[in-house]
Amino acid sequence: MKTILIGLGNPLLTDDAIGIRVAESLAKEGLTDIDIEEASVGGMELVEMMLGYDRAIIVDSIITGKKEVGTISRITPKDFKETRNVSNLHNVGFLQALKIWSATGDDIVPEEIVIYAIEVDDVYTFSESMTPKVEDALPKTVEQVRNELCG
Repeated sequence: MKTILIGLGNPLLTDDAIGIRVAESLAKEGLTDIDIEEASVGGMELVEMMLGYDRAIIVDSIITGKKEVGTISRITPKDFKETRNVSNLHNVGFLQALKIWSATGDDIVPEEIVIYAIEVDDVYTFSESMTPKVEDALPKTVEQVRNELCG
């Protein structure tokens, strides 16, 4: 099964780095048959990164205000209605982009898409350090994503 792991975020915006840091950690492990990418994209650009893969695992920060900071949620696109891309408000949303690509009928969108969303506190402060609860969630997230990839 051709698999891509995409760690999303901005390594200079405190907790927004969590997706990037998970991808970096797993890349160091030398996992085979898995492409690992880091990106700061959303919508069409994110879906384009996944095209041609059977499975995509995405790791990103999320702020819902409903869960404790550091909580790791495993979700699929069916679990939510829309996404918000803070870095590019003019971009097509992730779910809308999936629908557009799926409508081509070319079967190039991954059959399986899993998103690991880590509840974070601060994605606005310029810092290369994450807040303590998000830093504590890093090894747990790496373990869960590794199990998803290799399990």
